[in-house]
Amino acid sequence: MSENGEQAKLDESLWIWGMHETEPRILHSMVRVRDLDRSLKFYCDGLGMRVMNRFDSEKGRFSLLFISYTEFAAGPAIELTYNWDVVEDYSHGSGFGHIAIGVPDIHAMCDRLEQFGGNVSLRPKTMVEGAPELAFVKDPDGYAIELIQTRHE
Repeated sequence: MSENGEQAKLDESLWIWGMHETEPRILHSMVRVRDLDRSLKFYCDGLGMRVMNRFDSEKGRFSLLFISYTEFAAGPAIELTYNWDVVEDYSHGSGFGHIAIGVPDIHAMCDRLEQFGGNVSLRPKTMVEGAPELAFVKDPDGYAIELIQTRHE
């Protein structure tokens, strides 16, 4: 209801995450980035994600870009937040751990991401016998990305 008691008209275009869900699910994780072009090169060109939506606010002086491998209603996304006028570095804090992404060829992806601004901090290895390999790469802003092998030959 609006302030004057009228029922507001539903704008279905704003319900990008779906409007008929019956169970909770992860929608997105947000990270603040210092250089939007550098981040897009890493996530889109390097990891193969695509920009699903972009919102630029002249009044708020920020840009929000949602990136993923799927559509909004099909799976989770990463929200890249770029504040236009921030000049100081962001702190990662002590609570953030990492974003995990499954990849079919972990060795090739580590090599690829180094070409797109990534820094491999842990080379692919098996932590537990019989488990898939995993690796850690830092994006251009230093956020940890865990890569997990998702193909077994």
